[in-house]
Amino acid sequence: MNSHSGQHLRLHDTDLWYEDRGSPGDPPILLLMGNGCSSAFWPEPFVGLLVRGGRRVIRFDYRDTGRSSHFDFDQAPYSLDDIERDVLGLMAHLGLPRAHCIGLSMGGFLAQRMAVRHPSSVASLTSMMSTSDYAVLLHTFSGGEAPTSGLPPPRQDWLEALSKLPAGLSPLELSVESWRLANGSRAPFDAEYWRDLQRLADTRGDDSRAGDHHRRACERITDKNLLGALRHVTAPCLFIQGSEDPIFVPAHAEAAAQAVPSGKLRIVDGMGHALNPAFFELLADALLEHTQDTVAHRRP
Repeated sequence: MNSHSGQHLRLHDTDLWYEDRGSPGDPPILLLMGNGCSSAFWPEPFVGLLVRGGRRVIRFDYRDTGRSSHFDFDQAPYSLDDIERDVLGLMAHLGLPRAHCIGLSMGGFLAQRMAVRHPSSVASLTSMMSTSDYAVLLHTFSGGEAPTSGLPPPRQDWLEALSKLPAGLSPLELSVESWRLANGSRAPFDAEYWRDLQRLADTRGDDSRAGDHHRRACERITDKNLLGALRHVTAPCLFIQGSEDPIFVPAHAEAAAQAVPSGKLRIVDGMGHALNPAFFELLADALLEHTQDTVAHRRP
């Protein structure tokens, strides 16, 4: 078994923290978290399900999160291209010419982008709670250019509820309430679980500015709409979306699955935009099925 404690890797201007779990001979899974979130948000019980399922699991802290380098974005701006280079640099360091890329939210968009731009590096793609047109989110939150895909914006009721969160909430409680809203109303929500997860992320160095930095990094790329480019992706692709996701409603995954020749769609009833423990086993089973060894060694 590989080290459980994690390691640091120096890549150009960035110190990247990563953890490499499972047997080196097992199919490698690379986990890509959402905007502003460190690897702490791939919780240990979820990672354990994948490792016990016979996968080599790599999770890492994006730049500006957790135990990786933090930047003054105004002084040292970067783009999603730089985050992508971090990912490819980590894969090269680990001797992985290709890996199963599993991304959530911004990480799902990043994984799709890697499948388009670096097809030989992606053995399979799983995009969860994500979109193929990131301009939809950026336009809603920061007034970036209008999306070109026609995909629907975040739900209005969620945006209104978000705007009504009390101004006096502590950063910890603001995080918990934000997860509560993203989770949707149908799935169970254990506030103490999310509180503990956020506390763990905070002790590892998570910074509330990371979300803004990652949004600005996404604004700096020109290829925010990948729907057209997905037609050329040959890797097996799975698009998982929650029926209650208020940020990227199911139409986002439906469009992506239709765009990819080998695209598969899985709408999870009751799931929102949160990696809720209630869905760990269902999601892990889907990921293990999609990343079987026979897929890992198929040539593109």
